[in-house]
Amino acid sequence: MRATLPWPPSVNHYWAARDNARYLSPRARAWREEASWRLREARNGKGRIHQEVALFVFAYPPDKRRRDLDNILKAVLDALVHGGVLGDDYQVAEIHLVRRRPEPGGRVELVLEVMEP
Repeated sequence: MRATLPWPPSVNHYWAARDNARYLSPRARAWREEASWRLREARNGKGRIHQEVALFVFAYPPDKRRRDLDNILKAVLDALVHGGVLGDDYQVAEIHLVRRRPEPGGRVELVLEVMEP
């Protein structure tokens, strides 16, 4: 499966807190909904994947600022589950994460491959 997602919020902007409770920030919630919709569209009506998968992530940041590349992973993994592609992010047995050249607005290209048992 292949999908293109908008640039996700970093872990630093993914969560918000109030009264000792942590919850998805409004920005993260909006991103997850958009990403989930795009993932469901990419699945073309197919159900969840139940096997282990290899995930290839090609990150095109929105600008040249220095970022920790792994900060986008949590949002991507959550979207795969919320979008109905995977039942649990535990199914991701292998991750390849590559930073590409910056592009205005940024984007994330995903390739998901089912692993042989």
